[in-house]
Amino acid sequence: MKKENVVLWIAAFLLVGVWIGSKFGQVPAGGDKMSQFFRYLEEEYVEELDVDSLQAEAMDHILSTLDPHSTYIPLDEGAAMAERMQGNFSGIGVEFAIKKDTLVFVHVMEIGPASAAGIKSGDRVFAIEGDTIVGDSLTNDMVTSRIKGRRGTDVNLSVYRQGELLEFSVQRDLVPIESVMHLPVDSGIGYLKIDRFAETTHDEFVAHLDYLVATGMNELIIDLRDNPGGYLHESVAMADEFLVEGQNIVTTKYKDGSINTSKAKSGNRFEDLPVHILINENSASASEVFTGALQDHDRARVYGKTSFGKGLVQEDKILKDGSKVRLTVAYYYTPSGRSIQKPYRDGQIVNEGTFISDTGRVLYSQGGIEPDVELANDSASYFWTFSYGTIDAFGFKYADSHRALLENQNFSNFYSDFVVSDEMLTSFLDYGGYGIYLEDLSAFDRSELSILLKASIGRNHWGFDAYRKVLLKDDPLVAQIKERIQQ
Repeated sequence: MKKENVVLWIAAFLLVGVWIGSKFGQVPAGGDKMSQFFRYLEEEYVEELDVDSLQAEAMDHILSTLDPHSTYIPLDEGAAMAERMQGNFSGIGVEFAIKKDTLVFVHVMEIGPASAAGIKSGDRVFAIEGDTIVGDSLTNDMVTSRIKGRRGTDVNLSVYRQGELLEFSVQRDLVPIESVMHLPVDSGIGYLKIDRFAETTHDEFVAHLDYLVATGMNELIIDLRDNPGGYLHESVAMADEFLVEGQNIVTTKYKDGSINTSKAKSGNRFEDLPVHILINENSASASEVFTGALQDHDRARVYGKTSFGKGLVQEDKILKDGSKVRLTVAYYYTPSGRSIQKPYRDGQIVNEGTFISDTGRVLYSQGGIEPDVELANDSASYFWTFSYGTIDAFGFKYADSHRALLENQNFSNFYSDFVVSDEMLTSFLDYGGYGIYLEDLSAFDRSELSILLKASIGRNHWGFDAYRKVLLKDDPLVAQIKERIQQ
């Protein structure tokens, strides 16, 4: 055999040996251990696998073992979350509901693309872009995906109104997602509800404050119940409105030992306005930063229940496919030095020592913000717990049959003057098939049912904010705070 042929055979055997070795456990060159693992799954596992999905699950599991708030965010979820925090989206400015198998625009924003095009509350949508959109398979996601779209583009709607089929072309535009709302000033007491800390929250907050001051406010209730947090800079800017120049708002401590402290600036108009904050166990993160700063500096009295206890700071780390890892990178501390974070490991202690407010009050904390005055919710009745769907259906039926009356009555008048009559209560009990009479209801149930029916009617003509405002008008915890302020 020629020498050249011997060399070729040896090279061939070596290549085959390397290939066989890789099949039986030798690690291929290049890449880290995790990459190699997923490459084995993708190329060698006996069944077809969705490796991207497995990677997402693996990352989510790893992050969940670190702390309660580090998490993996898929691309589609991240886009939806970002939109909500931007303070606006591109759409047509309607609130809709699926009533049986029909899409109904229950509320049309007064200043919005749909209203400008002639769409009205109560319109039934028959088709979008010529495609019939009626049937049992209709879902909220289907509707949203067709109505929303790029700013400046048109959406064509076929709408039934009082039996007449009408055609509309609506140009999509930016629609605000408001994070702040207020109630009318009551005996000098203003009320603001903050849903989250989005990019527009501070600007909204100041605009609402200006309006409340102009209409006679001299004390303020800030409701942060169920506020999950959001952007820290918005929370800091809001706290700054009430604090004196140089006062600490929040301190952030990082792994490398670096510390960043946000301080109040000068020239804010609300430094002397008495403030009362309402929190609950779902008030978290930026809500706790805001509340802790005002409590530590004795600028607000805090009511409610101990807050959630989220004092870990997350940053979004973008992955190559656009998904994110929301990673904990630091801790939040209030001006007195309290850690906001509740313990999340066995035996963990987050706060040691004594913490003192500016006036010398002792501040207690095992994580979260403890209220100065603990307030508990009253027990909900049967109707609140089990009858939302029936109440909403009755509210829609009433609003739908009284459109002309409601259109001639602005929400402010409805809010203050509309009364649910005994006749309406009886009609509801018959409508729901409860088998009981009005006189069978306790005074508490009758009162609560009246409020819920009024709120539902408001929602089905003026939208979800109307629903919340009616409920908050008679909220028992807000009422308790007002009583304490007036004592």
